[in-house]
Amino acid sequence: MADIVFAFDAALDRPMPLPASAPADVVDAFAAAPWEAFEVAVTTARQSRAAALVLFGSTLDPLRASPAQAARLRSMIMDLAGDGCQTVWVADDATDCANIARALAEPTGLSFVTPAAPQRLDIRGLSVEICSARGPVVATTGVGQLVPSFASAHSSLLPAQRRIVVGWDDAWSSIHAEGAGPLHGLHAPLATGAGPASGTFFVWGSRRVQAVPSGVHALPALQARVASEAAAGACGAVTLTTLGALTAGLPAPLSPHSTPSVAANLGGAALAPLGLPAVADHRPAWREVPTHRVTWRTLALESLAGNDEELATTIWGALEAMTPDPSGPLHVVRVAIDCGGSLARRLHVSEISAETMSRLRELFDPRSFRVWCQDLEADRNEALVALVRNASSSASGTTASFASLLAEKVLEGEKHAGASGPREAAWVALELMEST
Repeated sequence: MADIVFAFDAALDRPMPLPASAPADVVDAFAAAPWEAFEVAVTTARQSRAAALVLFGSTLDPLRASPAQAARLRSMIMDLAGDGCQTVWVADDATDCANIARALAEPTGLSFVTPAAPQRLDIRGLSVEICSARGPVVATTGVGQLVPSFASAHSSLLPAQRRIVVGWDDAWSSIHAEGAGPLHGLHAPLATGAGPASGTFFVWGSRRVQAVPSGVHALPALQARVASEAAAGACGAVTLTTLGALTAGLPAPLSPHSTPSVAANLGGAALAPLGLPAVADHRPAWREVPTHRVTWRTLALESLAGNDEELATTIWGALEAMTPDPSGPLHVVRVAIDCGGSLARRLHVSEISAETMSRLRELFDPRSFRVWCQDLEADRNEALVALVRNASSSASGTTASFASLLAEKVLEGEKHAGASGPREAAWVALELMEST
C-alpha cells in the first residue's frame, strides 16, 4: 500500500528529442514514452490504493496541449477518482489552476495546491496538508509557519497531523538550455544546514544531479529526456499510516525492501479515530517505483585492434549480454571504446565508426531486442597513464613528447581537482595533432 504517490515533470505535451537516424520503431518508442511513464505512475497509485496522486512540475501546459491530450488526461483523472484516488495538482498560482481546470473541463477528483492555498486531505483518518514550496509565501527553511489551509472540505481549525511540502526547480531551463539556471522558484530544496520541521515530509523534484539535505526526498522526473539527467525516471510513494489489521490480505508493497514502521513518528494519531493499535507492518515509508520507458546507457569496451566487422561483432556480443526485457524500456546505448592509450587506434575507431554502426543496425529488431545503439566513439574518459608509461607506442616525434607532457599535466590536475573534463580535452587535442 501507499498513501500518496508523487509524479514529477510528466511533461505530457512536450515530445522527447529523437536520436539521429533512428528507425520508425525507435521514433515511436520515444513518442510514446512520456504518456507510458505517466500511466505507470497512475497504475502505481491505483494498485497501491493511494488516496492521492500528486502532480508537480511540468505536467500538461493548457496553452500547448492538444484537445486529445487534455481529454486523455481528464479520462485518467476521472478513472482514478472512481477508484477513490484524488488527483492533486501543484501549480504556481490561481491563474494556472483556472487554465488547467478549463482545459480539462473540471474533471471529478481534481484539486489544486498553490503557494498561497495548501490542500487539506483526510487520508485513512490522518489529517494531511499538502503545501507548495514555490515562491516567497511558503517558509522553506523547515522551521517556519506555513499558511493554514481552508481550501478542502476536510479542513478544520485543528492543525494538520502531517504536512507534505512539495518543491522543485525549473527542470527545462536547467536541462535543455546549457548553462541556464532556474527561471523561477528555489535553487535548492532547503537552506544549507536546514532540515524539514518535525512532522513535515519534504519532496523535491529535479532533473539535475544535486545533493539534498537529510530528510528531503529527491525525486526524478517520470521520464528522462536526455542522458545527462539525474535518473532514468520514477514516481515516489509515501506511506504515512499504519492501519494494522486493515492491511491484512492486501497486495504486497511494490518494493521488496522494508524499513521500520513510521507509527512511532505518528504517535498513533492516525489510528486513534479508528480505535486500532499502532502496530508495525514493515512497509517502507518512502520508495521509488521505476516509470521510464526509455533509458540511456554507456557500454564500455576495450578494442585494441580489428576492422569494422570485428568491432561490430564484439559490440553485438556485449549488447546481447545485456539481455534487456522485451517488454521493458528501450535502452539507448553509447559505446565507448577503450583503445589502450593508442592514438592510432582512436583515430581508426573514428574512421570505421560509420561502417560499424551500419552493421549493428542491420541486426536491430525492436520487437524482440530493446536496445538501440546510438553512438560509437573512442572513450572520452580513457586513462592517460599509457601515454606517460610508453609515449612512443602511441605517437611519434614531437607528438610523443607533447603527449607525455600533456598526460602528466592532466593526471596531476586530476589528483587535486578530481574532474575528468581536462582528460577529454587532452584526447581531442592529441587526436587533432596526430591526424594532421
